[in-house]
Order: sequence, then structure tokens, then C-alpha cells
Amino acid sequence: MNKKYLALALPALILGLLTLYAVNRASASSEERDSIGNSMENLVKRVAKLEAQVDALQEQIKDLASRPSPRNLTVPGTPSFPGKNIPPGATEHEINGMKYWLVPLKEGM
Repeated sequence: MNKKYLALALPALILGLLTLYAVNRASASSEERDSIGNSMENLVKRVAKLEAQVDALQEQIKDLASRPSPRNLTVPGTPSFPGKNIPPGATEHEINGMKYWLVPLKEGM
């Protein structure tokens, strides 16, 4: 009789263990799906934020490109600073007989 009970109990025990294993895997996979879903949401938010930054930077580039570049060109032989009014901090230099001055944009540079 013991063999008869053992023959019935062993498959029931194996079936129970397999059921517990399957339930455990199912709950783990749902947790993994939740974490993957959260990761995807975070990535979508991050991509949207980065796209907004790129758009803002492209607008700044367009704004800078539309401005005229500051250039002060002088014709040789004409005084660059009438009446020798050289701005403070300007340094005079000469290349091939032509004088030019480096004028700082900000005081103290």
C-alpha cells in the first residue's frame, strides 16, 4: 500500500512544484515588464526633452546667423581713430607697414 500512495503522491508533489515555479516566473516577468515599461517611459521623456533642447539651439543658431557680423574695415591711408582718440586698452600693432589696433570688448581684458 505504501507504494500505491507513493506513486500517487510523487506526481502530485512534482505538479505542485512546477506550479509554484510557473507562478513565481509569471510574477517575476510582470515585474520585469513593469520595469521595462518604466524605462521606456523615462527614455521617451528624455528623448522629448533632448529634442526640445535641440530645437532651442537651432533657433539660437538661426538668430546668430541672421545677425550681421561685426566688422570694422578701414581703407589704408585713412586714420582709424580720428584725432588719435584710441580707445582705452587698445594695443597698436603693425603688419607690412599697416597699423592696426586690438581693442578689447570689455574693460579689464
